[in-house]
Amino acid sequence: MARFLYRLSCGSLFGAQLFFAAVAAQVVFPRDVAALPREHPRRQLAADLVGSMLTRLDAATLALTALAVVCAIALGRPRNAIAPLLAGLCAAISALAVTPAIQSMRAAAETTSGRFGLLHGLSSALLLLQMILLAVALWRAPE
Repeated sequence: MARFLYRLSCGSLFGAQLFFAAVAAQVVFPRDVAALPREHPRRQLAADLVGSMLTRLDAATLALTALAVVCAIALGRPRNAIAPLLAGLCAAISALAVTPAIQSMRAAAETTSGRFGLLHGLSSALLLLQMILLAVALWRAPE
């Protein structure tokens, strides 16, 4: 059962993150919306929706990577806990530091600064790193 839960948690997270990056964010924030002025209501709504989805995705990542870590340890395979543990750490950084900083900058209308762009890039990099770590976890999943 622990093997199944390990694979299910890592696989569902990988799929959810891939869907978010490749489909959901692209549908909500297409190029025509991204080209609108930052204060345009449609662009603001798109940013709010993407931020809300990312918050939920981070919460799911924290919960399911914790489950994967527990499963790996229960199976006597602590090395298999490393990749999901690191993916959870990335989600924690996103949820506790990066996303709140982006949201506060948006609230203060400071989205044209270089810091905002840096935080947005960091958020994207953390999501990509989580996907890589989860793919590694699946590839090296306990037999």
